[in-house]
Amino acid sequence: MQLAASRGYTHVGLVDWCSVAGAVELCEAAREQGVGAVIGATLPILLPTGKGKAEAFPLVLLAQNRTGYQALNELISTVRQVHPEGLPLEVLFASDTADLVCLTGGRTGFPTVLGERRELPVVQRLLTALRPAFQFRLYVQLFHGAAPHEQRRLSFLRGLAREQGLPTVAVPEICMGEANEYPLLDALTCARLGIDVNTPHAERPRNHAPEVAFPLHWGMHLPYPDALLNAANIARDCTLDLLPERLTPPEPKLPEGVDAQTFLERRVRADLPRKYPAEVLEQADQRLTAELVTVAQLDMAGFFLTAAEVTDHCREHGILAAGRGSAAGSVLCYLLGITLSDPIRHNLLFERFLHTGRSSMPDVDIDIASSRRDSVLAWVEERWGTNGGEAMVANRITYRLPSAVQDLGRALGLPPEVRDRLSRALGRDFRHLRPHRAREAEVVFAEVLGSAPVKDGLLELLERIEPRHVRHMAPHSGGTVLSAKPLTYYSPLQRSTGGIRLLFFDKDDVERLGLIKLDLLGLRMLAALERAREEVLRLTGQWVEYGELPDDPQVWARIASGDTLGLFQIESPAQVQMTARLQPKNLTELAHQIALVRPGPIQSGTVHPYVRRARGEEAVPVLPEPLHTILAPTHGTLMFQEQILRIAVHYAGYDWPQADRFRSRLSKVEDDAELVQLRAVFVKGAARTTGAFPWEAKEIFALCAMFRGYGFAESHAHAFAQHSYASAWMRHHHPAAFLAGLLTEAPGMWPASTLAQEARRWGVTLSPIDVNRSGMSFRAERERSVRVPLKVDGLGEEAVRRIVQERLVRGRFQSVEDLYDRVAIQRGALETLVQAGAFDGLGVQRRGAFYTLTVLANARPPGQRALLTPTGESPFLPELSEDELLSLDLCTKGYSEAGRHPLDAHRARLRDLGCIPLSQLRHGQQLWTAGLVIAWQRPPTAKGFAFFVLEDRHTRVQLIISPDLWEAHRQLLRDASALIAFGEARTNGRAVTLKALRLAGLPIGTRRARV
Repeated sequence: MQLAASRGYTHVGLVDWCSVAGAVELCEAAREQGVGAVIGATLPILLPTGKGKAEAFPLVLLAQNRTGYQALNELISTVRQVHPEGLPLEVLFASDTADLVCLTGGRTGFPTVLGERRELPVVQRLLTALRPAFQFRLYVQLFHGAAPHEQRRLSFLRGLAREQGLPTVAVPEICMGEANEYPLLDALTCARLGIDVNTPHAERPRNHAPEVAFPLHWGMHLPYPDALLNAANIARDCTLDLLPERLTPPEPKLPEGVDAQTFLERRVRADLPRKYPAEVLEQADQRLTAELVTVAQLDMAGFFLTAAEVTDHCREHGILAAGRGSAAGSVLCYLLGITLSDPIRHNLLFERFLHTGRSSMPDVDIDIASSRRDSVLAWVEERWGTNGGEAMVANRITYRLPSAVQDLGRALGLPPEVRDRLSRALGRDFRHLRPHRAREAEVVFAEVLGSAPVKDGLLELLERIEPRHVRHMAPHSGGTVLSAKPLTYYSPLQRSTGGIRLLFFDKDDVERLGLIKLDLLGLRMLAALERAREEVLRLTGQWVEYGELPDDPQVWARIASGDTLGLFQIESPAQVQMTARLQPKNLTELAHQIALVRPGPIQSGTVHPYVRRARGEEAVPVLPEPLHTILAPTHGTLMFQEQILRIAVHYAGYDWPQADRFRSRLSKVEDDAELVQLRAVFVKGAARTTGAFPWEAKEIFALCAMFRGYGFAESHAHAFAQHSYASAWMRHHHPAAFLAGLLTEAPGMWPASTLAQEARRWGVTLSPIDVNRSGMSFRAERERSVRVPLKVDGLGEEAVRRIVQERLVRGRFQSVEDLYDRVAIQRGALETLVQAGAFDGLGVQRRGAFYTLTVLANARPPGQRALLTPTGESPFLPELSEDELLSLDLCTKGYSEAGRHPLDAHRARLRDLGCIPLSQLRHGQQLWTAGLVIAWQRPPTAKGFAFFVLEDRHTRVQLIISPDLWEAHRQLLRDASALIAFGEARTNGRAVTLKALRLAGLPIGTRRARV
């Protein structure tokens, strides 16, 4: 858009294939550049070409106004969902085309293609057929692609238009900005087509002609005054701006004769005295009144009632759900039951969520137990989707280095195994990079590709990809748009491969369109807590109400010690270290800790001052008002997004809409000139509002600017802190039930083997897998015992369900043969069950069970009882060793119920090497040790340091690796499953770190033992 504006164009049109996904960005960029936006799409239309045949040809349709835009969206939706091979002509004629302009298409349009095939009568017949649908809005498109015989083609098209009495229009087919982008355009086209650059294809660009050349260039190549004038007229008539001036809320269910605002006020005022005690009732009432005024001014009552409908539905159906994000700062949301955090108690800011003058949507994230989210989404579609008013927003999947290597490598002819090896070699070190930064990973390209010429070609193409180039669209993780109007007014609709109704726009586009989005997010920890609560109810008859948990000092003591594995948001090594240092004793301190270990606070230098001040090791500096009041709750440091808003309003004199825009721009700015501009306005406002000297205001601005990385809203942190405490409370009081939920839903960062080892320290053991006792998921059998499920590697959920159903209906299985005869399951799945030990409880060892299964499988298919049964005694089969059993357990289930660890087979060798077990590390010691690598990261904020987690049974140590050591052992560290390390130990409660000085690999066997 910038290039087109700089070269003198007054209008720019976008006519993507069956899509308007770029329309909102087009309108926004057009506003910024002062040019007109023309929105259209290229649709495949099935045109009858004679002899009963119909061929798909592209027609370019342009929307003249919002009605035409909706008609275009409906046509795109029909193509995407009903006629992907092409829209039948009769369907086009039956549609509302009164506000659409039709162009006959460029190089692949039917006049050009059929003209080259010398089927002129067919072309004339089709133009005659299209005329009634578009009347005076049907144009023959003239283009110039710098191909052979271009002038003759143009003469043919103009003559055809003259004969048919149709106007022509000069519309070049532009596919790239400048000519030097041609190699990248060609490579990306080849990647889309699944071919390499040595394979010819009609859809590949032929040359660099489709660039944004100067208007004079196209005027010289298309020197037809009438066609140029028609282009100007169409551009003027089809200029369209989709961006609204206000929000568009959905329509909730309301009692007859009552408007949304009245019904909302009645409901929340009735709940006010039930939620707030008398001592804060007046304060809560004042806050509620102010929020209701804002809601009324923005006409947002329908939105709040809609969100409440969703959480009401979850509560009625026993689905664990809780709102978070900036919505947790609203008393209104708290009274409606959308959120669980009391904003009065925690002094949370409503204006971060909603304020007058806001034209972007408020942020409401509703976390739902992940195992129940699909049922909630189905209900939402049934509730609002009958008139087309519900759909998920799209997620724009942009290129990262691995995906770009795969696509462009395929286009350049790299074999799949080489592409895969290159993608794996990028590792965590480089895989997060955008393609244009590929040179930073040149060492990896050299490692895999050596000096092959393709290496430089691939790097050059990667460097040309724009930073946020979109590869494809996918459903968003939870963003659901609800609208009173059919959503085709805003966007086409399509179905994802999973059956989800999907918009063509992402969350940012939807916000710019003024639509209301609810983020219905699946949270695995809520699913784990919901499952744990059911286990507690089944075992004890007690119902755990997570919103009303008592404050338990013993729970806080375990958290303060760093004993946090398995707990929500505070189980990572960095959080374990922070927990041991801060030792939180209430929800506010826990919320601060959760927010502290984030890129924003880390980059702004908040972490160390906050920790020192919270521990009383450093005095809180004296700050002038209003900074003292704003930053006092966080010990004079900047931790939350709300604090930036308060500084902008109370220190720099912004109003709330200006402050919100300031925070948003500051979080995204990458241009130094824009940063200087923001600082100048801030400094001037601070001088006018508080009399701050320029150097003082610049220091505060710099503090805000350093907070540009991802940071929490305070309300968000408090919502997460509640989940963290709930998980800690449940672990302390009902450890087996909590472990069952944890292992079933896998909400955290640790593998099942680590959780199983940790559970033994809690006093909880795993009961072995058993075809007569195990079910679909982990179940708490007793207060300190959890039964392992039948789900093993290679055995699908449906197969497990058939085994459990057969057992429930017809009784326990008596032998391997009994199960084989009663349940039709593939042989490979049954073999895995045997190897996992599922038949051990029948008194038969695994080799014997495997022999029996092999005999049966060679005699008859599973699920059928035989008239004649193979007879004969089993041969002598030696029992499996402990190491072989452990190998089978790890390969089939990922953990061992017996508590064995992969390092158990290497104890003597490690002792010979002088390695001290991880559990015996002491503060200040320099020593050799060893452990299994269960997690590692090298975050961008860590200045090149890497952090590995080593495990030995239920002890975990964080291994800190310096940049120099990383470079010296990069390949080892990328591929190692276990490490031997020499370093200096540091301990703080259960938080143990080892600063590595020397490293070596520890080979451990991972092959499955033979049965």
